Amino acid sequence: MTQISTVFQKEYEIKYYEQNVKGSLKESALLNFMQDIATLSAESLGFGPSFVFSNNYAWVVLKYHIELYDEIKNTNTLIIKTEPRGTSRLYAYRDFEFFVNNVQPVGKAVSTWALIDMNTRKLLPAQQILADYMPHYEKRDSELDYNKILLPEKEDYQKEFEVRFDDIDINNHANNCNYIIWALESLDNDFRIKYRPAVIDIKYRKETTCGSKVISIAQKVKDNNIISTRHVIKEDNSNEELASVLIKWN
Repeated sequence: MTQISTVFQKEYEIKYYEQNVKGSLKESALLNFMQDIATLSAESLGFGPSFVFSNNYAWVVLKYHIELYDEIKNTNTLIIKTEPRGTSRLYAYRDFEFFVNNVQPVGKAVSTWALIDMNTRKLLPAQQILADYMPHYEKRDSELDYNKILLPEKEDYQKEFEVRFDDIDINNHANNCNYIIWALESLDNDFRIKYRPAVIDIKYRKETTCGSKVISIAQKVKDNNIISTRHVIKEDNSNEELASVLIKWN
């Protein structure tokens, strides 16, 4: 029996407003591309928006681990390939690869997702619900590993943001790309111009909604000539952690 490929590919045109002052693709734009192609891939396989909306479910991303070999710049397009990797009891897993000039690899990523009930906002048993669509997850030898994200031990940087109406998506919470914006915006401009993210780990913990105020705190760490920044995004009123981020810089 012929096995149907579950790899989905799309070429994205990089607009000028999706580039930073160095002409590189913004990290938030990359996350938007990843979210878009994950949605298209899921829809093509039967568990995308048509499926979740009809059941009052929603997909939410819980973790990303992204490795970038170089800056994505001096190119008008980015090709992304994605593949759903299967489910465990509560979670679903998805991989990504990034290419420029049609064939040159510039990075890859892994991600962890969950289905939630839109009424209760609680996690649903993904493996049970998606049994007809996805196999059980099996780790590969080439698998990327998530880095442990340590929270800042001191506040080298801090910035406050208000969650805007345009930050909210159809699931009625701040879209996941906003968290990398809040994390990076806390850093100073000179540092951002001098260095580029090589590895990004993001862990999402709690939703936030329009009108909330969030505090972005970061610490710069240097270990064996590797510079990294540890970030935590908190809700101002409750001081609850919304997300944590670890970035290793080149």
